[in-house]
Amino acid sequence: MLKKPKKGSELLTELDISRVVGETSPESAPARPAAIEERAPGIDLDVWKQNDLDLLQSTWQATCDAPEDDTAADEFRTALHNLHGASGAYGGGALTRLSGSLHELVSGIKDLHSEAALINLHVQACRATAHADSDDMADAVCDALEGRVEYRLHGTLS
Repeated sequence: MLKKPKKGSELLTELDISRVVGETSPESAPARPAAIEERAPGIDLDVWKQNDLDLLQSTWQATCDAPEDDTAADEFRTALHNLHGASGAYGGGALTRLSGSLHELVSGIKDLHSEAALINLHVQACRATAHADSDDMADAVCDALEGRVEYRLHGTLS
């Protein structure tokens, strides 16, 4: 449920895209490409991916909970960097695009809280890729978020 921003200095950080992407069961998630199994036999990349997504979420929450804590922001940036770097092994696609768009955004701003709503949407969208069953839907979300980052950083819509 979208919450309207309150007047004053409070940030809009509680946007929720679950109504758009829906909640699906892990059984309905797309199968991991065989090439990934060949590169990493015996390693459960789904567990690694989920751990990276959980770390992204928890470090973002810590950053929101302590806006003055530069260490929390650095930990969030590190978690994002690691997720983006591993996203190809996790199947690429929407996760690579979303984490890349978010990486570009947080690299282009000093104060993460100035773009808290947009960052929060990216974090939620990254988490949703674990359950995405439609490449068309994922591409639409990616296109929209990449366009917003371009607008925020450069003042142009792509």
